[in-house]
Amino acid sequence: MYLAPQIFSMNKLTHFLGIFSFLALLTSCQDEQRRGFVEPPRDYAAQRAVDNDSLLTFLRNRFYNYEEYQNTASDKLVSFTIDTIKGENASKTPLIDQVNQINIKIKDADDVYHDHTAYILTLREGVGTSPTVADSVFVTYKGMLLNLTKFDERTSPVWFESLSVVKGFGALMPYIKKAAIPTVNTDGTYSFNGFGSAAVFMPSALGYYNRISAGGIPAYSPLIFAVDLYTYKTTDHDGDTVSTHLEDVDSDGYFDDDTDSDGVPNYRDVDDDNDKILTRNEYDKNNDGTPDDTDNDGTPDYLDND
Repeated sequence: MYLAPQIFSMNKLTHFLGIFSFLALLTSCQDEQRRGFVEPPRDYAAQRAVDNDSLLTFLRNRFYNYEEYQNTASDKLVSFTIDTIKGENASKTPLIDQVNQINIKIKDADDVYHDHTAYILTLREGVGTSPTVADSVFVTYKGMLLNLTKFDERTSPVWFESLSVVKGFGALMPYIKKAAIPTVNTDGTYSFNGFGSAAVFMPSALGYYNRISAGGIPAYSPLIFAVDLYTYKTTDHDGDTVSTHLEDVDSDGYFDDDTDSDGVPNYRDVDDDNDKILTRNEYDKNNDGTPDDTDNDGTPDYLDND
């Protein structure tokens, strides 16, 4: 079953731009601590093994409504559903045969990295480009637990800032392609065609781990998100002309790099090396698309205070 064609008011689109919905996806650690919901975290390696076993068992014994995705027009939204492979569905293709595995590092409170595995399922390819993990995305989505309880859903597009949602949700973004340029209709509405859709099956460490979310998701719950991507905006949080996704200097997936150790991470710092020259004025002065390195020491000027 599919929902109505994705047609939206231009006024609504304008209203949505720049507005980021936080809803149940926001990591509200401080609120949860005040309400007493946080327990000491379990050993990452042990919980990773438990979660991965749960995910693999789920993927081997479930299928999704892939035939609907194959047979539905590319401008219409399909409601992502999962069912058990048994009885009249015994011949369905299991999810395990359709997903791709990705590895994501989680950093604990002691700055120790732990590898975790998530599983990506492409639902529809999409016709455009893909956002990074740091971009703002215009999406519809459904969130479920492994028992198929739905804990959140949006069937009208909403903006999310990917750095403000759980890590597994943001990690999915580079695996979805946006739609073609929206079509403006004669009545002032617009529609998206060719938007991409994908799902991620993630261990609890990529979600809320030892926290009970504001939406009541139990601690240590693996999560499922199915997401439809309509469009996105490349972010530059500090306006220094360096896109936020490039401010992860050590490429560890965390945007906590602080080159000048001033307590402000680079993606929020207008002078990344604290040399009193704004980053925007030394990043790419010759406009060739690459960071300048005037002294050829291998460190770009905007990160080099010498």
